Amino acid sequence: MDGSVLVWIPIISIIGTSATVVLIVLFVTRARQRRAEMRSEVQMRLIDKFGSSAEFVKFLESSAGLQFLEQPRRASRDRALGGLTAALLCTFMGLAFFGCALVYRDTGWYVPAFILTGIGLAFFISTAISWRLTKQWTGTSPIANP
Repeated sequence: MDGSVLVWIPIISIIGTSATVVLIVLFVTRARQRRAEMRSEVQMRLIDKFGSSAEFVKFLESSAGLQFLEQPRRASRDRALGGLTAALLCTFMGLAFFGCALVYRDTGWYVPAFILTGIGLAFFISTAISWRLTKQWTGTSPIANP
């Protein structure tokens, strides 16, 4: 291959990888936003169906009404469990890289080990803070009544 072509390979790879990450984040964000909009629209239609506040209060006291009120708690619980999963995954991958560094006696393994372990610890801290704030704001545990 010509030397000028080899220069473009890392440039295209970096741009392609960055564009892929941006697109994935964009699509996931749009999907979440659409689900939230649809959920709020369904909830507003349901609220509009009631003629008086007494009927609405009676509905909220029923089992279907309790399920209607539990949806935000379930969402916060699912986010907390997702954060915990990501924390465990990144932390153990980082520890695996540390193990490779020790077994192969190669210092090149330390860079991804520190990065992944740091990301894992950051996810742990983020999940703990989110968990605590959710309990503070709602006054209940995010896992209560799954």
